[in-house]
Amino acid sequence: MKLFNVASYVCLQNFRKWLVDYRVWIIAILLFMFTQIFTKEIIEFSKAINIEVTPWIFPFLFTQKFVKLLFFFPLILLFCDAPFIDDNQAYVIVRSGRIPWSLGQIAYIIIASGIYFLFLLFLTIIINISHIQFTSSWGKVLGTLANTNASSVIGLKTFVSRNIIYYFTPLQAMWFTFFLSWLVGVVLGLVIYVINSLSNTRMWGVLIASFLLVLDAAVTGYSSIYQFSPVSWSNLDRIDINGTTQMPSISYIYIGLAILIIGLIISAITVNRKQSIHVLPPI
Repeated sequence: MKLFNVASYVCLQNFRKWLVDYRVWIIAILLFMFTQIFTKEIIEFSKAINIEVTPWIFPFLFTQKFVKLLFFFPLILLFCDAPFIDDNQAYVIVRSGRIPWSLGQIAYIIIASGIYFLFLLFLTIIINISHIQFTSSWGKVLGTLANTNASSVIGLKTFVSRNIIYYFTPLQAMWFTFFLSWLVGVVLGLVIYVINSLSNTRMWGVLIASFLLVLDAAVTGYSSIYQFSPVSWSNLDRIDINGTTQMPSISYIYIGLAILIIGLIISAITVNRKQSIHVLPPI
């Protein structure tokens, strides 16, 4: 019990820094701006046809490869200073012990990733609340954009996938997109954490995580390679639903993410047990 109490304290301490961390405020502003930009045409289209849009826009933010990069890069900015060793943390490590401290930092990455994508989900609703109609169906606006050429006519930056609307209910699509994005975010955060710990720098972890993001964009159109691109697994349009494509199945994705996360957690704890404490200047 003491182990988890100490880990909880370490985790909570990182969240307390958010109030004075300019990166967190920059990330919030960036997400607000990106959400505004990439949902604007959907709202303009709904006003043009005089029909309010339903609140299920979030699953379509990640269907365009370059748009997805913009929404995931701020997450890398949030975790870029992993393993979060500053002047204060050096004393916390000594008092708490290596393993409880590591567990606290890992818990922070897991919870922070969930908050990040939950915030983004709510942004898609809150920003457009005055033009939203709350129903349990996809609605005529999203249905029209998915099943006609209206999206190309209005120059829609966000691709409304017909497959997502066909295979998922709105609540299913919202949940799976959030949950898979959350897990992918955890993978990226842990990759930064482990690589930075091994290299005692903040550069290599960010580079490897950025490579995984760019890989997602690079393999677009090559369905047989999606199974080797973890970031691609947060896009419902890249999941084999009925077993007729070369894309990874949902079972493959769950198993793959579980193996990656567990392996990275074990690696993080192992590295931290032997790691020398190097306090780097704040970003």
